[in-house]
Amino acid sequence: MIPKVEQIEKRTNESFVVGQYSSKWFERTWHYHSEYELLLITKGFGTRVVGDNTSFFKEGDLVLVGGDIPHAWFSDPSFFKEDNEQHCESIYIQFNRSIFGTQFANSPEMQPINLLLDDAKYGLKYLGGDFQNLVKQISQLPNSNGLDRLLKLIKILDVFKQGNYEPIVSQNYFNNSFITKSVRIGKVHEYVINNYMGDISVQEVAKIVGMNVSSFCRFFKSRTKRTFSQYVKELRIDFAQQLLINTDLASNQVGFECGFSSIAYFNQCFKSVTGMSPLEYRSSFKLI
Repeated sequence: MIPKVEQIEKRTNESFVVGQYSSKWFERTWHYHSEYELLLITKGFGTRVVGDNTSFFKEGDLVLVGGDIPHAWFSDPSFFKEDNEQHCESIYIQFNRSIFGTQFANSPEMQPINLLLDDAKYGLKYLGGDFQNLVKQISQLPNSNGLDRLLKLIKILDVFKQGNYEPIVSQNYFNNSFITKSVRIGKVHEYVINNYMGDISVQEVAKIVGMNVSSFCRFFKSRTKRTFSQYVKELRIDFAQQLLINTDLASNQVGFECGFSSIAYFNQCFKSVTGMSPLEYRSSFKLI
């Protein structure tokens, strides 16, 4: 899957985001953002995907994910049954490391938290420690404001650091992930993500990264092991997969939504990438 860039919007009087999610199932969107994310599952179970790691999650699952690591939580198929009465809920905290400033962040008292945030590059699953205290403080955060809110975040990270945790993502993932290999590749990825529904010009993309077209094409293939046109096709098919899974849109409408002007070409591309037709893909997923 090719992850979607998510833009985190915070309120003007707040330096970081705290939210509570409640729905019949978790949104199945493979995405990433530059902010760190601390997420506590308070209801629900299913499959958690972070980087190259796929694991089971359940109520009480607590992870800290570093910036720019693709992730998604997929609810168990039982949540999608018509007679399902269960709900999925979570509390999430999204923040930039810069909110701690420079001088304060470099103080001796902050060093444990700095080490924790360094480790969060790999995503961290909380294993044990003062878990009840952590849950209590995280649960209080949505109703906090002002300086108390920021101090609570620091305390939460400190308690997390004092507990036991393990990395989620392997080093091999970073060695193979083309998105994180280059600032230029990152710019290309963001441009395509934001424009995949329309015409995408290789000339425009080359201009964005300050290269001529032939140089850009060689550079892109050397870094990603695919041509630019292959990458755009894969990304559009990836979005089509998400729409087929998460919506009731007709397959031809899905094709148009993902930037394909011809349904025949959409079906051809979809099968070449996934090995099945859009309808077969949707049906197979519902049987999981």
